[in-house]
Amino acid sequence: MEERKIESPVMGGVIVPESTVADSLQKKKARRTLRQLPLYRDMANLKYMVAKLYDSTPRKLTKYIDSMLNTVCEAKKCVGLGEASRDPDARAEYLSMARIFIEDTQDDLTILRQLNVINKNREKQMKSLAKAIVAQCVAWRDYTNTQGLK
Repeated sequence: MEERKIESPVMGGVIVPESTVADSLQKKKARRTLRQLPLYRDMANLKYMVAKLYDSTPRKLTKYIDSMLNTVCEAKKCVGLGEASRDPDARAEYLSMARIFIEDTQDDLTILRQLNVINKNREKQMKSLAKAIVAQCVAWRDYTNTQGLK
């Protein structure tokens, strides 16, 4: 097959072969793995940050951190189930549940800060990541329900 080059109307522009453009479009259409989703990576980072709390919290709060870790794990599973689901309503439900779990985790972080278990910087860092996760869940859910931007 002969490669044709797309002529650029701009002087000194870049000439891109059609095969390269076709390959790029093919890659954009290809399904991503779960680990490649930015939302899932952020969830994994939040899970890691919660697990690191075991190092800095008193032993008497181990059960509380266990509960937080379980909540984040459930939220992460909801994102995975939402990605795997082909039904838009089920996907929206999974993403809403993930959002609720993450907002619960934000409340837990506030409690730990008020108990002086974590410092303000760590709370701010973890809450910032949690807010980004909530925003991604809401955006994906609304896009799935054709309420988002097109």
